[in-house]
Amino acid sequence: MNRKSIRLNFVYYFAGTLLSAFIVAIILECLSRASLFKALIFLWQEPLLFFLNLSIILLTLSVTLFTAKRRFFFSIVAGAWIILGIVNRIIQCFRLTPISAMDFYQMKEALKNLPMYMNTFNILLLAVLVPAVIFLIVFLWKRIKSQKRLLAVPISLLVFSGLLLGVITYTATRTKVLQNEFDNLHDAYFQYGFTYCFTNSIFERGIDKPSDYSASRMEEITEELAKASDVLYTGDKVQGDNPNIIMVQLESFFDVNYLKHYSFSENPLPNFTALKESCTSGFLTVPVYGAGTVNTEFEVITGMSMEYFGTGEYPYRTILKSETCESVPYNLNREGYRSYVIHNNSASFYDRKDVFPRLGFDNFDSIEFMSGLSYNQIGWAKDSVLTGEILKALKAEDARNYIYTISVQPHGIYPVTKPEVPYRIQVTPEAEAPYPTAAYTSLEAYVNSMEYYVNQLNETDQFVGDLTKALLAYEEPTVVVFYGDHLPPLSLEQKDIINDRHQTEYVLWSNFMLDKADKDLTAYQLSAYVLDRLGMDKGILTQFHQRASADKEYKDELKLLQYDLLYGKKYVFDKKNPNEVKNMSMGITQPEITEVTRQGDKLIITGSGFTEYSAVVVNGKKYETEYISDTKVSISDNPEEECNIYIEQLAGSKVALGKSKVFRYLSAKE
Repeated sequence: MNRKSIRLNFVYYFAGTLLSAFIVAIILECLSRASLFKALIFLWQEPLLFFLNLSIILLTLSVTLFTAKRRFFFSIVAGAWIILGIVNRIIQCFRLTPISAMDFYQMKEALKNLPMYMNTFNILLLAVLVPAVIFLIVFLWKRIKSQKRLLAVPISLLVFSGLLLGVITYTATRTKVLQNEFDNLHDAYFQYGFTYCFTNSIFERGIDKPSDYSASRMEEITEELAKASDVLYTGDKVQGDNPNIIMVQLESFFDVNYLKHYSFSENPLPNFTALKESCTSGFLTVPVYGAGTVNTEFEVITGMSMEYFGTGEYPYRTILKSETCESVPYNLNREGYRSYVIHNNSASFYDRKDVFPRLGFDNFDSIEFMSGLSYNQIGWAKDSVLTGEILKALKAEDARNYIYTISVQPHGIYPVTKPEVPYRIQVTPEAEAPYPTAAYTSLEAYVNSMEYYVNQLNETDQFVGDLTKALLAYEEPTVVVFYGDHLPPLSLEQKDIINDRHQTEYVLWSNFMLDKADKDLTAYQLSAYVLDRLGMDKGILTQFHQRASADKEYKDELKLLQYDLLYGKKYVFDKKNPNEVKNMSMGITQPEITEVTRQGDKLIITGSGFTEYSAVVVNGKKYETEYISDTKVSISDNPEEECNIYIEQLAGSKVALGKSKVFRYLSAKE
């Protein structure tokens, strides 16, 4: 090999790839931190972590040099990293958590809800950019010619980048500079770097097997529980009949009076504030903030902590696609309870219709089965509909009920323009109040977003008041737990609020006498605490939280239990999973056809249980359906004189969640 070849191969390619990886790493950190200065500070203060991120990029770029069209694939990989960084920057403008591999599991839902997050111009811009990128890729493929394959340089680079990655990872782990379990995704990206955290989110799934996991260790934990006494709640417990239990998860529900630098023309949460003063309440530490509703939901329903799962993981998207999980619904079912989920959003959102049967629910009442809906400015269903649906579920069966309700109205992202008609509740910032400049163009835009949110929050608070008022006169003993799932996506940092940014609040209300005993909790302790107050302790995790939450090994043993229940041999159940997938029914009741009549060229279908999501099916053919009311729909086409008609409740245009019985229609002879 002559000197010219050495210079071209080892200097040009080797040094060029290193320099490219360095530039890409700087760009990614600049985008992630919304600041070139902060990216350079990261390089200066944490060189080990910066070069860890660089080594991952270098490894991916090195692989492209093995190909004949190495310039094309090199450009594609480098471009893909930068596009990923840009997408992350955009996502962080809409929510507080950065992008992770789990977001790609939700592409279908993200596209469906795009109008709620982006205006028409941005959607059109996206529609132009996507084909433009595809065109550019095709153009480069045709334009960039193949070259003679290299071997020595890419092997050298691959070995070098692999060794660099291994040495840095080993050093950073041994010195405890690095970890792969993140309590907070936003902080982790800032602390460890974008590339490392995103890559970690690809490969980290589930719960790592604890080193001391064994049959004897699990037996030791269960034996200790059998002998232990309650420590989570030690006061008087409810005597008599088991009450109905209603959990109400309130979307982005947060007491804005904890905000610094901003005041309000009136308290947006008068009902929730009154409940906090008269009922048991406290701060609730949740696993997410700004987004990630289902992970708070998962913790409350199961009693499991998200701390031990993979980076940015949603168990709804991973393990719960195939496994059942011990939960409050399963445990209460053994006490004679019937369990419902009520959610004024689509049943397919976060795959809930597939997950809830594996969490033990008997019924799922989603938006597709709700009538009388109204929507806010950006398209989310208002929470006022939930009161009637909860009452309907309570009256549907003679059994006691566990009703898990998920609200949606205050969901972001919030408009930045001032409305023509001013909002009822006004937000006033202090002089030169700080605002998130990376996400908002001005303080005025931020105040506009906050005013929209605050007024949506106020309407959700009205739902809280309406529900407690309705249940106060209900004849059966009933408890309701209201709590927020996470802080709103207003780009709030810790310095902007009085309480911890991972804390919302909960209130425990009842239509019978229940002592006020305020206590701060984590989301995975909430259900165990409520059941403790009611004198109930079914379920291994329920008992564990009630009796072991003060132990020194509490967190370690919780991880052991979670691993055993979801990924291990289920020693606590004698290796036999008692929780089978439920044959869950959709809706509280199904639509019913009672009469079909013809009016001109229209067919009028009369009955009950119809909604905006009802579709008329005639002899197997689905017709475009006009929703008139919950008792009447119509179609304009002319079906045969004799036909079979039924109603389907649709999620999207294809997925049928439920349907009515077939109605035999015989057209009157003219």
